[in-house]
Amino acid sequence: MKLKILVFCVFCTCIIHAQNFTKCNTSYIMNQELNICEDYRTARENIIIENKNWIYNNKNLKRNTLQIPVVVHIIHRQTHVLGQGTNIPDYQVLDALRILNEDYSKTNPEFPNPPRNTFKNVAGNPNLEFCLATVDENGNPTTGITRTSTSKTNFNPDSESNDMKRNSSGGKDGWDPSKYLNIWICDLSTTSGGGMVLGYAYLPGLPSWNAWRDGLVVDFQYFGTIGIAAPSSDGRTATHEIGHYLGLNHTFAEQGSGWGPDPCTDSQGNIQCCDNDQANVDDTPPTDGVYWNLVNNFMPPISSNSYNSCNDLQYGFSSDSPDMHENYMSYATNTWMFTNDQVNVMYATLNGYRSSLKNSNVTMNCSGTLSIDELLIKNTSIYPNPSTGLLNITSEYEINRISIKNMINQEILTLNNPIESIISIDNLENGLYFIYVDTEMGIVSEKILLIK
Repeated sequence: MKLKILVFCVFCTCIIHAQNFTKCNTSYIMNQELNICEDYRTARENIIIENKNWIYNNKNLKRNTLQIPVVVHIIHRQTHVLGQGTNIPDYQVLDALRILNEDYSKTNPEFPNPPRNTFKNVAGNPNLEFCLATVDENGNPTTGITRTSTSKTNFNPDSESNDMKRNSSGGKDGWDPSKYLNIWICDLSTTSGGGMVLGYAYLPGLPSWNAWRDGLVVDFQYFGTIGIAAPSSDGRTATHEIGHYLGLNHTFAEQGSGWGPDPCTDSQGNIQCCDNDQANVDDTPPTDGVYWNLVNNFMPPISSNSYNSCNDLQYGFSSDSPDMHENYMSYATNTWMFTNDQVNVMYATLNGYRSSLKNSNVTMNCSGTLSIDELLIKNTSIYPNPSTGLLNITSEYEINRISIKNMINQEILTLNNPIESIISIDNLENGLYFIYVDTEMGIVSEKILLIK
């Protein structure tokens, strides 16, 4: 009896731990909105029907790459300078976009030889490319990245889920959501229940007066994998949230919908991701509800992991498959695929509700991720040049060493781990010098002319 009690306690502890790791807050904000906004509820029902019809009528449509203009709004604490804390560096943003573009073109590292082949045959290619906008909504040139200082320490994803999207509430007003995909990067606090949230997005259908809420919110530590990103970040939080933004549900039955007697379905008996009438996705197997899913799915989808939480034969499937851990819309720790039917839904959304985004006339930078050398030059500044005796040296990366050499390659000044950004060279003779800035990402060099 004691042994049984011990096992039960351990199991309960696992459940509690799983409940405290929300990961994606989409279900929570969706349920809130659906409960108070009948127009949104009606729009969601209509979009599902419209998507179903579009998919049926465009089965043989050739699908060229669609480019989506993106603006990244970084909401950072007032005390965090560029490249520190919540004020993430540009190269972290570019890394996040690199991962997005790999995941949405099926060129991610897991292909063509994924960790397991169970669902390889149904893995789809969305063929989407996300590019930073080069012009803002007023026609002005932009890098596609905005930075806003806020007095707020962080944002509660339950009670302040949209505050980062408004100037008036400590955030940044988004750009026209019909033309841009807005991504807000900020510090998401734990929820009132102690849950950790990495990101969220509304599914398509917000009414016009709430359109300013449309887009993604991602915690600053889970956007990309370098810079200030957490060691545990795989950079795929944005991949998951854009799936929601383009009309995809989670791969498991949502507890927020109210489980019925069967935990593989919601209270209406719908298999959350696999019921054609509810989500237009038939090629992901039924999966038990979110908390049980968390306990059993927080693991990489390795070949030996064949956990099967639902008997698929009960729901009209011709075979009983294991849970699809590898799906980007699951909660697994290592995800690497969308299915063909999920791709169909995203394309239907971009040709229906979000067609203005697909047809946006916004100019974009789709040149891809910059090389490390290009990033170093772009994000490290040595000025003024010519200099009258003072040099200002700044970098988004940690500076380990600064050295100055003359024309015959003699090192005449060395600073290790410099604290000050302003360096005096007033004691040197007029002439041409070489400045070497050794950073954590590499070395930047520049010729400087000293004229006192």
